[in-house]
Amino acid sequence: MSGVDPSKPIMIAEWGTGEFPSSNKAAWIKQGLDLFRSRYPRIKAAVYWHERWQNEEGYYSNLRVNSSVESLQAYREGVANPDWLANLLLQPLPTK
Repeated sequence: MSGVDPSKPIMIAEWGTGEFPSSNKAAWIKQGLDLFRSRYPRIKAAVYWHERWQNEEGYYSNLRVNSSVESLQAYREGVANPDWLANLLLQPLPTK
């Protein structure tokens, strides 16, 4: 994608993480947002998959960013960085 137009910002259309007993969701969110900024500085927008649903086995998948106080805090701190776009810049494509 970055080779198509090296001057344009990039958006991650979907990312997220679930609540798993052996993982630290807040740390994963923090690391993800930090990595986007430090390693991929052209990423200016990322849509977090904020959903909870019941699986066929009866278990729940919980990707909601506010599933814990720690996860929500990690998200809020990460997106507060001014490197992220605060508002979408929507405009029609110029006609040729």
